[in-house]
Amino acid sequence: MRLCEHDIFISDEQVTKDTALRYVAGHLVNAGNTTEGYLQGMLAREAQISTYLGNGIAIPHGTPETRDSVLNTGVKVIVFRHGVSWGEDNIAYAVIAIAARSNEHLDILRQLTHVLSNDEIPHAIKNANTPAEVLAILYGEHQPAEVVPDATPQGEQATFAINNPHGLHARPGAILVKVIKQFQSQITIENLDDPKGPVDGKNLMRVVSLGAKQGHRLHFTACGKDASQALSTIGAAVNGGLGEVTISSPQPPSSPPKSGRGWLSRLFG
Repeated sequence: MRLCEHDIFISDEQVTKDTALRYVAGHLVNAGNTTEGYLQGMLAREAQISTYLGNGIAIPHGTPETRDSVLNTGVKVIVFRHGVSWGEDNIAYAVIAIAARSNEHLDILRQLTHVLSNDEIPHAIKNANTPAEVLAILYGEHQPAEVVPDATPQGEQATFAINNPHGLHARPGAILVKVIKQFQSQITIENLDDPKGPVDGKNLMRVVSLGAKQGHRLHFTACGKDASQALSTIGAAVNGGLGEVTISSPQPPSSPPKSGRGWLSRLFG
């Protein structure tokens, strides 16, 4: 699929979160991507956990139970110039609704977060005047250069496999970030099976950008006084399913903590 100008809308209305969800769900219905029932899945997902990623970006989507409401995979974007309160003092300026029939949403999420995780991008989207300008930003044409770390940080390390049937999508990703934020240590994550990272483990947008699917191994590096405790707690959370029911499958054993060393040019093609 390919994102086009007719998938992007700009609004000067001041709306609530529920109204924003109804608007963007309506665009999915009008385009033949979903039935009207998909809105209930989006509302249910928000009730479970916020789909706000950070940097003024929200990515509402349905639950597995409402996947039958998806007729064709699609994405619709509404830029709300005045922002939408998304809870917990978060303001969303770009609401990017995703409808996917299978695990396609993981690839869409990863592509979106790769483009939007730069702190300058949300400001550019908020101030765009036309869908064409938004599209150019989403395709990375105005994306600032990524700052690449000079070296892999020292610290304690451990690797844990993701067993969630639908991978590390927004909900389990948010739970993982919540666990990590309990600790003072600097914690980075790298996807060993679809090489991406390392990324800041306390930044949800960057964590989701790893695109971790079921069976992928995530490598954690923790630097700080509570590094060992952090890795132990993270391991227990990942192995416990991050708030979801997991499907057991043969996976390589997680490596114990040890001392050591240890962005997409196009959105849709």
